[in-house]
Amino acid sequence: MNISISSRVLQQATVREILMGTQDNLTNVLAVVLGVTIGTGRADFVALAGLSAGIAESVSMGGVLYNATRAEQQMAAQEGRVADASRLSPAFSGAVTFASSLVAGMVPLAPFALLPVSSAIVASMVLSLTGLFALGSVTGRVAGGTWLAEGLRLVAVAGIAALAAALVGSTLHVA
Repeated sequence: MNISISSRVLQQATVREILMGTQDNLTNVLAVVLGVTIGTGRADFVALAGLSAGIAESVSMGGVLYNATRAEQQMAAQEGRVADASRLSPAFSGAVTFASSLVAGMVPLAPFALLPVSSAIVASMVLSLTGLFALGSVTGRVAGGTWLAEGLRLVAVAGIAALAAALVGSTLHVA
């Protein structure tokens, strides 16, 4: 197998892991940050909740991809067939998902380290939604979809999650 084929297989194999980890934690941490900000207005609570959610979600998503990939391989072996060659090993699958999830989870939090709460929430939303749009666009190109539609799809999912968290924060306002 030459380098270009190996590179292409690796690229295809990691799309699932990067997409799942990045989309999930960008969306979840943005929603937590938005809900806690609206509910408390306190940057220290936002940092605590967002960082806790981001780290827990990264570990969880890495474990999910490890276990899912391992289960796929075991099922293939039981059925007497070779596991899908476009999949990463369970350990590498989990590690890629963990790393992409961890990095993505820090994006919505970064503005709170640098800006006042009111400015940080806007910056957090803009950075997160821009990142999700870019991720969707790249995924659309790699997977053969339309970059615009895929980018908007990820933004729509995050928007619904953020709106739900904002509603919880405003309903259960504790400040």
